[in-house]
Amino acid sequence: MPTVQVDVPDELLALIGSPEALRSELKEALVLNLVRRGRLSRSKAAELLGVNLWDLPELLARYAIPWFHYSRDDIQQDLQTLQEYEKSIGQPE
Repeated sequence: MPTVQVDVPDELLALIGSPEALRSELKEALVLNLVRRGRLSRSKAAELLGVNLWDLPELLARYAIPWFHYSRDDIQQDLQTLQEYEKSIGQPE
């Protein structure tokens, strides 16, 4: 596994507590940022972070990352599909 050196101000290290805790937090933040940007899957994130996939939603929530990506376009498409379905079975809108 490659090693990357990152310069961190002493005050951040003091805030985190130890170099090991800092490494862990930096890795978590990087992995979850890649998830947020859509560059890494949630299952791969769980694997990289060494957590169970079932525990990942709680971790994502701490970073305000939704478990499901449900865009405005997805919602509009679903509404259109439901409207078409209602028309096909004769239900009032």
